[in-house]
Amino acid sequence: KYCGVKYAVAFSSGTAALHGACAVANIGKGDEVIVPTYTFVASANCVVYCQGTPVLVDVDPSTFCIDPQKVLKKITKKTKALISVDFAGRAADYGSLLKIIKKNKLILIEDASQALGGLWKGKGIGSYADMTIFSLHPVKSITTGEGGIVATNDRDYYDKLKRFRSHGIVKTQRDGPWYQEMQN
Repeated sequence: KYCGVKYAVAFSSGTAALHGACAVANIGKGDEVIVPTYTFVASANCVVYCQGTPVLVDVDPSTFCIDPQKVLKKITKKTKALISVDFAGRAADYGSLLKIIKKNKLILIEDASQALGGLWKGKGIGSYADMTIFSLHPVKSITTGEGGIVATNDRDYYDKLKRFRSHGIVKTQRDGPWYQEMQN
């Protein structure tokens, strides 16, 4: 509610949340995902976990966030998504990035692990990307000892994220409260 999103799915870590976001975005072999050079390794590893290729793009030295002009130069026919990283509570230039995303029909995954509670243009960080990741690691501003969250306004992503996190287990009331099915 605070971030202005309809859905949130808890994970065991921010890295697991990033992995889940890439998996439900259907990142796979042959897909390229643009990632900033200045970030924690999990921002690129989550692409590799899904057999995609991270494409590194330099950051703006005044913000330490991904440089939208440099993003434009790295987009190819294989580019499927962009992972932006909000550094030290500072949001990336989403005015420019959202235009690039829309024009090129890309998925935007925002790694807001260092920006929980932040705002961009008066809106909560987490409310404008397809999926936004928050980390609850001990070095973050809000911690549970460990954990991660994916926030989204997309019901399909929400359902897929819950299945991914829970190994495909879906509970139904079909045969009582303890009944479960494992699905893809």
